[in-house]
Amino acid sequence: MKEVRKYQLTYFVRFIGDALFYPFFALYLNSMGISNDQVGWILMILPLVALFANPIWSSLSRNINDNRNIMRILTIIEAITVIILIQMKQTEFIALAVVILAIVGQPVYVLLDSYTSVFGKKANYPYGNIRLFGSFSYGISTIIGGVMIAQLGYEETFITAAVFFALFAVVLSWILPLDISADTELNVKSEPRLLMKNKKFILFAIFYIITLGILFGGDNYLIIYFKSLGVSPDEYGLIMFVFIIFEMLVLWLLSANGYRFKTRTLLVIIVLTNALRFIIYGIDLPLFVYITISLIRSLTMGTMLYITIRYIEEIVAPRNITLGLLVFSSFRSLFTAMTTLFGGYMTDGFGYRPFYILCGLIALSAMFFIDYRKPNEA
Repeated sequence: MKEVRKYQLTYFVRFIGDALFYPFFALYLNSMGISNDQVGWILMILPLVALFANPIWSSLSRNINDNRNIMRILTIIEAITVIILIQMKQTEFIALAVVILAIVGQPVYVLLDSYTSVFGKKANYPYGNIRLFGSFSYGISTIIGGVMIAQLGYEETFITAAVFFALFAVVLSWILPLDISADTELNVKSEPRLLMKNKKFILFAIFYIITLGILFGGDNYLIIYFKSLGVSPDEYGLIMFVFIIFEMLVLWLLSANGYRFKTRTLLVIIVLTNALRFIIYGIDLPLFVYITISLIRSLTMGTMLYITIRYIEEIVAPRNITLGLLVFSSFRSLFTAMTTLFGGYMTDGFGYRPFYILCGLIALSAMFFIDYRKPNEA
């Protein structure tokens, strides 16, 4: 159990840094007087560049243990880049810094999740019970981040985020390399051709890309939308905290009882909750309804976190787990980039509500990419 605690601490530290920077970045750009269409272009860089950067890290990884070393280097560069970024005032230089963040920051979660999933499988310990610590620190830190921004400003808050990114690299050093000497599957490089012939993988990949692509793309403007409705950064942090706590609850319950549910049942729940939240954002309703409905995101994201690791371990060979997650992440990044760019122009030209109605309809289309067949029919 001692090694499990190290993994839990790793997620805890990493997500503090994430929560103090990424959720508030769009608001930071907005506070500088940058228009939504320009914010869209800048935010688009993160997922778009990640599409091309992620495969690079996969190719450099000789086996699963290389993930650990690559993450340590990437997160140090990420910390330095955040500190440099807040010194920049010109949009062009901010965009350049975001390119670097995309190259070094976006792959970290995929590498960490794949490494942790292999550890969990070998130790017979649920991935969800480790990931919960990341969700918990993210929820707490969004409250702290909102308060820090209101009281101290963006600069001090983002510097604190950079410190925790650096601490993440230190904590990673305490994790022992995985013993893969007797496991042939984990000692060889991934096989892309084998992955691309896997029909179940392709179907789930499309589902994942649509679902999380539209979720992250739509949420990129949520903090600005809520600001236009009178929500301050510290209030938004509190809202984030509440639905992260519920996300933790969902993930915890599924980690303990998820085996009782069929995969397709959980996937249908993900689609319906994702679509419903965005559609309600698009209807003229009181602010408290929007805030309350935000809790649905907890069910969507908590279930997605649980089912992704469970399902990919079922349908993909161990040697291809990292590559499979990188494929998901890369093409999800492309879809998020397209949604973010389009959203900037649409919210500027037509407002937030039509944009969120469209997001809901796109989220609903993921229903067509669920494998409804019985297991023995595959």
